[in-house]
Amino acid sequence: MQVSVETTSTVERRMTIGVPPEHLEPEIQSRLKSLAHNTKINGFRPGKAPRRVIEQKYGLQVRKEVLGEVIQSSFSKAVEQEKLRPIGDPIFDLDSDIRKLEQGLSYTATFEIIPLIPTLHVDDLAIEKPVAEINDADIDTMLYKLRQQRQTWNDVDRPAQKGDRVIIDFFSTKGDNPFKENEVKQAPVILGENKFIIADFDEKLLGASLGEEREFDLTFPQDYKKHAQLAGETVHFLVHIHSVAEPQLPEIDAEFAKSFGVPDGSVVSLRRDARHNMERELEYAVKEKVKQQILEALLKANPIEVPQSLVLDETQRLKKIRHTERPTQDLRAEMFNDEAVKRVKIGLLVGELIERYKIQAPPDKVRQVIERIAFAYEDPKAVVEGFYADSERMREVESMVLEEEVVGWLLKRAQLTEKRTEFYTAVMEPNQVS
Repeated sequence: MQVSVETTSTVERRMTIGVPPEHLEPEIQSRLKSLAHNTKINGFRPGKAPRRVIEQKYGLQVRKEVLGEVIQSSFSKAVEQEKLRPIGDPIFDLDSDIRKLEQGLSYTATFEIIPLIPTLHVDDLAIEKPVAEINDADIDTMLYKLRQQRQTWNDVDRPAQKGDRVIIDFFSTKGDNPFKENEVKQAPVILGENKFIIADFDEKLLGASLGEEREFDLTFPQDYKKHAQLAGETVHFLVHIHSVAEPQLPEIDAEFAKSFGVPDGSVVSLRRDARHNMERELEYAVKEKVKQQILEALLKANPIEVPQSLVLDETQRLKKIRHTERPTQDLRAEMFNDEAVKRVKIGLLVGELIERYKIQAPPDKVRQVIERIAFAYEDPKAVVEGFYADSERMREVESMVLEEEVVGWLLKRAQLTEKRTEFYTAVMEPNQVS
């Protein structure tokens, strides 16, 4: 078997494979002979049909079967011989006449490969670790947030102001034409939160009163993703105000404390529990920020090209996840292309690092992760046993642990500096990589 490889890009190869006649002709003749013995042909006794008749009736079919099998087997041997790691489905281009297959086979296969990473820069990656202390003011803010969770709304007979909740109906058109989901009934909008449609919508309702109708135009941002068909468009809104209500926050007292699981109803105990929860939240946030920084730094230090087949698979996966989270949104796979490219690059680099430095997922850490997951269920033991009986779920957990091991391995070699920050800055600022 003759094999030659052409590098068409960093992540693509075109391989020409030649299979000599001696690997083809005997198999073709053997199958035709078997058909001659075992196939009944009208006008001939079983096994007595002339070879030319068998050839005429089954010759092309047999050659197609042999061709498919030989291409698959020879391609597998060729990529192993050339030490290539193909991904996705190759594109085969036949250079030979299938009707004369026993005279030899030549074909090309074009395919993407996992990119070669000859050097992997992993030392002295610069990382900033946020460091924060939880003070009384932070706890006060947290208690205020808890009060907001239990707040009630009292209708008021005055113009709406920031912090109020208005209940609205609206009808919207784009260029005098309605569009999908352009009408909403009884929608609550808390003014100043800027969470409804787009930020400017809240401002248009400030000063509105019960029973009032307002009309206004809003131009959507070019990168608007919630409803992609509205990106960059000007939309006309007709809004009816059903009610205006102001928030009523509960007092911090024994009843309030007990509602958050403090048995003795003590406000001191409530603040203590709040601090403990905030400490856990801070620890998790810092860990995630450091993890995302180290992965970003690894990516920046090791620029690589990625196979488009992997990017396409990842964009489809992200689209599916986002659609599950927000089923009403108009989502297109290309919206996730940049995120998919980043994820694929990091995945390839982490995979290379694992293979090159023989990093493994310690069984005891895998067990700890499974037990943490199982703890939330009624029968933790059964959940743990279920994980160990399911190879796919085990691979998912092992992959999580492997990533943590890689992050720890990189951090030991990183240049880590501490950065003083506020608690809410540390826990609220978004991570760089999701």
